[in-house]
Amino acid sequence: MKLKSMTTSVVFALAFLTGCSGGKTMPDNSSETSVPLQIAVGLQRTMCYGSCPSFNFQVLNDGRATLKAGRFTEEVLGREIEKGNYNCTISLEEIDAVTTYAESNGYLKLKERYDDKRVMDIPSTISIINGKTVFNRYNGPELDELYTMIEKLMINGDWLPQLPQPESQK
Repeated sequence: MKLKSMTTSVVFALAFLTGCSGGKTMPDNSSETSVPLQIAVGLQRTMCYGSCPSFNFQVLNDGRATLKAGRFTEEVLGREIEKGNYNCTISLEEIDAVTTYAESNGYLKLKERYDDKRVMDIPSTISIINGKTVFNRYNGPELDELYTMIEKLMINGDWLPQLPQPESQK
């Protein structure tokens, strides 16, 4: 009876460990191992009381990009765009250029948050590089060059409006 109980426990543990990986993976079109799907590059700018551009831009490590355009997003894009959700694809080479730049300039060593809640009406800039998020609102590091590189990905994107999901998929 002990052997049967131990065998059942081992089988259960193996099934649990292999079946609950917790991350999405990209389709495996070859014999290579799967790469976990994650946000490779992201940039979000929040609103202020004035005319600050607001948007949320994210690119997955497979090149799929989303943009949630808010107020004054056209100031960054250099062209008119309605508020709403958009999709496009960014080349892996462009993504790699941004992530390599960020990593080589110490992005992964930054603190997660730079802020002072007592200071009002300053927009936040939230960046993501290979899963690392930095909230930069007050007294944070100088990341304007990185932000400009990420915004160039946005500018070059061929943005298509995201179609609404049917009720059955929500």
